[in-house]
Amino acid sequence: MDHTVTLSRLFVGIQDDLDQVDALFQERSTSGLDILNSASMHVLGAQGKRLRTALTLLSGKLHTYRFEKLLPLSVAFEMVHLATLIHDDIVDEAKTRRGLPTVNTLWGDKIALLLGDYFFAKTAGLIADVRDHRIDQLFSDTVATVCEGSILEMMTAGRIDLTPDTYYEKIRHKTACLIAACSKGGAIASNASDEEIGLLYEYGINLGTTFQIIDDILDYTKDQSTIGKPAGNDLRQGMVTLPLIYALQEHPQNGHYEQVHDLLISTTRKEDDIQAVVAWVNSGYGIQRALTDAHTYSYKAKEALYHFPPSPDRAVLDKLVDFVIARNR
Repeated sequence: MDHTVTLSRLFVGIQDDLDQVDALFQERSTSGLDILNSASMHVLGAQGKRLRTALTLLSGKLHTYRFEKLLPLSVAFEMVHLATLIHDDIVDEAKTRRGLPTVNTLWGDKIALLLGDYFFAKTAGLIADVRDHRIDQLFSDTVATVCEGSILEMMTAGRIDLTPDTYYEKIRHKTACLIAACSKGGAIASNASDEEIGLLYEYGINLGTTFQIIDDILDYTKDQSTIGKPAGNDLRQGMVTLPLIYALQEHPQNGHYEQVHDLLISTTRKEDDIQAVVAWVNSGYGIQRALTDAHTYSYKAKEALYHFPPSPDRAVLDKLVDFVIARNR
């Protein structure tokens, strides 16, 4: 499945507004320094599917659509998302993202770090343009929570005793909270009621959780041509994710347990050892149990949506949940 084409069709009703978000992003990310401009353009070239922008706009359409406020808000969320990815690549020492060289690979860690900081700094003016103290608070809380998630991820790296509860705490902080902020921010900017704002937050947090579970499944089931990074990349970083957690629960304290333990504590992880663990996880029930969890959270996301009257925009948000699940196929 060509997911980008699928999303393009799904977002056709907001395409003009998405284009305006792209234009404002380029305008606000322009620097007087050529090196920052070059690095910014490189990041934009690998930007992906604009899921968070679309989510912000579509959530705003469920009430009073005020594009003049949603426009700077959407750009701000995209900038935060890209800033966190750039910083993640530095921490992970990642060489590629979506099949392209990372900023730290091309320009070094120092330029990459400062580009991420530059994007974070630029968001302040964008949020000020929205002129709503609730958005100010949401944005501050979201950035702080994402940072906490990154720290939690680093602290739990290499831990073979990671539980599903700890895993979910980590991904809610690291991934789901930003997606939830997009849907909640869209609701706030459209003058939705407190109940509607809460419902769209629930939609976003469950959609984001589903998204990350599927991402972690794909790390075991797909190759670089599909996901833009080699299979087992989480293991290379010493990260234990849900499919592996469930696989270890299925066969505790066996030869595979020791194999995974040795792999996680090793400073030089051999590719053959990584692929052996990937094959073992794929052969058991860890993938299926993780996929069952993903479906559970996707149902929760849909349930929150059904409190809104039927509309074309609600239908797109509903189909967006299906898209996230379908990435596993």
